[in-house]
Amino acid sequence: MAYKTVAQMHQRTEDIKGSSFIAWVSQVSSLEEIDTDLAAIRARYPDASHHCYAYKLDQQMRFSDDGEPGGTAGRPMLEVFQKRNLDFVLGVVTRYFGGTKLGAGGLVRAYSGSLAKALDEAGEMLVKDRLSIVIAVPFSVMDAVHRYLNDFPDLTKGELSYTQTGMTINLNLLAEDEDRLKTDLINLSRGELVWHLGEK
Repeated sequence: MAYKTVAQMHQRTEDIKGSSFIAWVSQVSSLEEIDTDLAAIRARYPDASHHCYAYKLDQQMRFSDDGEPGGTAGRPMLEVFQKRNLDFVLGVVTRYFGGTKLGAGGLVRAYSGSLAKALDEAGEMLVKDRLSIVIAVPFSVMDAVHRYLNDFPDLTKGELSYTQTGMTINLNLLAEDEDRLKTDLINLSRGELVWHLGEK
C-alpha cells in the first residue's frame, strides 16, 4: 500500500480579525497516537476558545468543531485532507477568540485556510510499505544471486550468515516488488532458494 501524508510535524500561527488561529499538522499511525496528540495540544493551550480537529487514518475519518457553529471548522479541515489525498494525518486548529465574529463563511475560510497553509509549509511525502525478507541461498548460485540483488532497485541487503549448504541474507524491499523478486530468485536458483517472509 502506498499513501501520501504530511512530510513533518509543523505548526504555524495566523491572526485573523483579532483572533489567533494556531494550526498544527502531523503524521499519525493509530487512534491512540491521535488521542495523545490532541491531549497534548489542549494541555499546551488550556485557555484557548476552541481546539477544532480533523483526521484521516486509512478508512477512519473524524472531525470536531469543538463549540464552533456546526460545519464551520472540522468538516472543512477534513475536506482539505481529502482534496489533497492525504492519509494518516491529523490537523488541529486552536483558536483564541479576539472579540470579532467572523460569520460562518469567515470561519470556514479561517479554519480550512490555516490548515492548508500549515500543510503547504510542512510539505508532503509518499509512503510505501516495505518488507523484511530472509532468503537461504545454495552455494551453487550464490554469485548469481549477489549480482542480481546488487542491481535490484530500492533493495537493502542486511545481515549475511553462512550455513553448511550456502548462506542466508536479510533483505529489505518495497512490498510492491515482492512477487517480482521472489519469482526471479526462485528461477535463478532453479527452485533451490528458500524464501521466508518477515515483517511489514
